[in-house]
Amino acid sequence: MWWMILLSFVGCLLFLFLVARRNESAVLRDWEILLTPKGQRLQSAVEGRVQAELALAHLAFDQAFEVRQLGSVDEAMRLLDVGYRVIERFSPNMLRLLAAMTVYSRMVSAMAPIPPLRPRDFRLSQIASLAYLNRILHQFLVSTAERFRLRLYILGRAFGLAGHYLLASTQKIVQQDPEAEQEWEQIQAIREDFQTLTDESLSSLRILLTSLAAERKDDIYAGLDAR
Repeated sequence: MWWMILLSFVGCLLFLFLVARRNESAVLRDWEILLTPKGQRLQSAVEGRVQAELALAHLAFDQAFEVRQLGSVDEAMRLLDVGYRVIERFSPNMLRLLAAMTVYSRMVSAMAPIPPLRPRDFRLSQIASLAYLNRILHQFLVSTAERFRLRLYILGRAFGLAGHYLLASTQKIVQQDPEAEQEWEQIQAIREDFQTLTDESLSSLRILLTSLAAERKDDIYAGLDAR
């Protein structure tokens, strides 16, 4: 008897969760209609600049993996260091963008809905754990603005973790650590996570621009573009 009541309760919770997810997606589509041409231009400008910078890192890493396969270990390590230096400049820029979005999110009275991060999208277990934390806390926060800022905070922490592990792996390879072979695989996972984190950050920017457009606050777009 009791197990049937429990099963029914769990089933109801699952049903409500699925309905909420579907409604959230529908509401988000309605919000995106509000994005102004000026907001779209800013989104395109920031996205182009960010993706171009990250593409330089991917190029260096790709070449490092290729020359390593050809047996040029020293050249591979040099290119690996180049890729890391690009990321070393890239990460602070992304953190500044996330910080700016946090500030501007306080200027809107109604934030468009945003989904939590998905753990399955990340390769590093440490970042996947942060995504799990985001999903859990997301359910406890009431306002969409709080959920938005939580997402930005988690993304910032994840960028920091990815940079930390990239540095550690690069140093082990350069120092010819006995576990260097595993570190190459780690770097591949890290660079994929950097791309995912960047994509999620740009998605967050679009949500913010959409929310600002709903309140006719185009005048503050220049502050975000400066980042």
